[in-house]
Amino acid sequence: MTTSPISRARRGVTLIEMLIALTLFVAIFGLAVPFFKMQARTLGASAGRLDAQQNARYSQNTVDRDLRLAGTGVLPTQPMLVQADQFALTFNADIVTRDSSDPNAAYYDPDVDTTATISMLTSQQVTLPLSAVTYPQTNYLQNGVPGTAETISYWASVDSTVAAGNQLVLFRRVNNGTPRVVASGIIWNAGDPPIFTYYKPDASGNLVAIPVGNLPLFHSATLHGSPSDTGVSAWVDSIRMVSIRVAGNFKDPDKGMVTRVVQTSTQLLNAGMLQSTVCGSAPIAPTGFAATYIAGPPAKVTLVWTESLDQDAGEKDVERYLVYRRASGDPDWHDAVTSVAASSTTYAFDDSDPPSGTWEYGLAAQDCSPANSSIVTAGAVTVP
Repeated sequence: MTTSPISRARRGVTLIEMLIALTLFVAIFGLAVPFFKMQARTLGASAGRLDAQQNARYSQNTVDRDLRLAGTGVLPTQPMLVQADQFALTFNADIVTRDSSDPNAAYYDPDVDTTATISMLTSQQVTLPLSAVTYPQTNYLQNGVPGTAETISYWASVDSTVAAGNQLVLFRRVNNGTPRVVASGIIWNAGDPPIFTYYKPDASGNLVAIPVGNLPLFHSATLHGSPSDTGVSAWVDSIRMVSIRVAGNFKDPDKGMVTRVVQTSTQLLNAGMLQSTVCGSAPIAPTGFAATYIAGPPAKVTLVWTESLDQDAGEKDVERYLVYRRASGDPDWHDAVTSVAASSTTYAFDDSDPPSGTWEYGLAAQDCSPANSSIVTAGAVTVP
């Protein structure tokens, strides 16, 4: 007797076959779940790291983009840097304009608010971030018209919307406009380096960090380059570079809370150039140059001189002083042995551990061309 097609179609799986299939399914599922969980944790950790780093990077890039333009379009009496604080930075720059013929502005936007494209007036006076200092104290005008460089402020303050007191919000403000949030979730704990670190040249021309204890600095003189723009007021004018450090947190499933830090430095490309009325004519040589051997220990030759008249007056374009040394009787000065940044009215420089012999020292002022003054000489010095 044969089985009909209908009977074969109705035949199902046996109990043993079902048990085998169920066992295989459970085994495969048991292996797959941990794998997918691990993949999900890895993806979450990677996304968290990327988010924290991108937040920090965006904050840093935003400040860097504007800070590179500091000093563009400022008038001669208008300072470039206004405020230097470890959590706040204020400067003047012609960043945006409604005037398509403005040669200094970086961006053209015909729809931008007019008050955000000109030098801030005293009628718009604001209190600088995280301080009690008001700015500006005068109107910066050219032919009776406000200048084109607006005042940009960045500052980081504690985020009042979260319980943790170590989360900051970075703000940006143009002139007296409404502050805009650049980024939140910035992490700063007591003992961390500051958000902003400032660098100025030392006597040898090397950039050194201004100690946090000397901050904040403000351009307190009403007019840049005026007789009152000296001392503490002029310190802010000596800043040549700003380091920006921004940190963000993310929660790693395995390691817990992890911090990602982005730190870069921005060279102030226009620093030092605002005082120059011209750049190209050779500067006047410094005066009062003298060299004295001091036996020590350690032995050294101390050089002293008085600034060039073109440093703080005249062309106001002296950037450094070149120091030369040659053997007595040598007709050539060869290359300068060192340079000293122009930063004060009088100078004292030590040529440490000079070689034995009789030496002549020369000195020249160098401007931003660079062009050198004539070389002035000091009397011969004998080193035993």
